[in-house]
Amino acid sequence: MLFDAHSHLDLMQEGELKEALEKATNAGITQIISCATSFASNEKNLELARKFPQIKTAIGLYPLDALDLNEIELDKAFYFFNAEIKKAIAIGEIGLDYKYCVKKEEQEKQVKIFTRFIELSNKTGKPLIIHSRFAQKQVLKILGENKAEKVLLHSFIDSLKLMKQAAEKGYFVSTGINTLANEETQKNIAKFPLDNLLFETDSPVRFRGEKTYPEQILTIAKKVAELKGITFNEIEAVQEENFKTLFH
Repeated sequence: MLFDAHSHLDLMQEGELKEALEKATNAGITQIISCATSFASNEKNLELARKFPQIKTAIGLYPLDALDLNEIELDKAFYFFNAEIKKAIAIGEIGLDYKYCVKKEEQEKQVKIFTRFIELSNKTGKPLIIHSRFAQKQVLKILGENKAEKVLLHSFIDSLKLMKQAAEKGYFVSTGINTLANEETQKNIAKFPLDNLLFETDSPVRFRGEKTYPEQILTIAKKVAELKGITFNEIEAVQEENFKTLFH
């Protein structure tokens, strides 16, 4: 069995979604985690999970979306998360984004919200699915300071040094479509512990102008098996074990 550990299926129209799920099933992808970004997408993803057994929901707030909420709205959001957390497989997509958030006060607000999500994870045992654009060092530091245990670092494949630091903490790292084409990513994945690796598509986000879909997990898995010099059956078995270890 294969798994897509990070997608945004709520962004697809109904016809496109049904076709994507059918193709994913045919490719052997049995579970797909659809991550929330905004308050509306939390409700949509919970609805999709009720409707389609293949879809699992992560609830949370994308760090840039979270900036738009005031303190009262954030308190209401966390009341919702506490009430609905049992229906979710994880907390995400949450974290830090310092590429589009450069003002100090905005970064401090992101850190405060991120910390609240870590506290929710520690309290409920639900894993975190984390965005860390231009803030990978800061994310690792905050996770360590707050004793986070169950962690998936989404698309955390730019620095082998930081990837290995994450693995040493027992965290998981996910890699996606760029594994198929980016030589630097391929070098990093080849040297990264397989027991800390998961696959994602971030679908339907575009990669080089083309929409991505969960079915592409199969191609990613085959490429990683090639990079690791192991069989596809071996990579499939490890992926299943990794996914169950983190999310079940």
